Amino acid sequence: MAVVEDLAGTGTSVRVPVRLADGWADDHYERLQRVRATWPQEVMESSPGAYEWRR
Repeated sequence: MAVVEDLAGTGTSVRVPVRLADGWADDHYERLQRVRATWPQEVMESSPGAYEWRR
């Protein structure tokens, strides 16, 4: 399930069922961890589970 929320701005929330291949989320989480280890100052967690590049 993919969830997009704009609670602070419009209060809108959208939920969309998404079928992912087995292991897809774990693979991408591991990739994120490698990016954060390589560029720890450039990647920030703006809210729980949401990541952004510092500018």
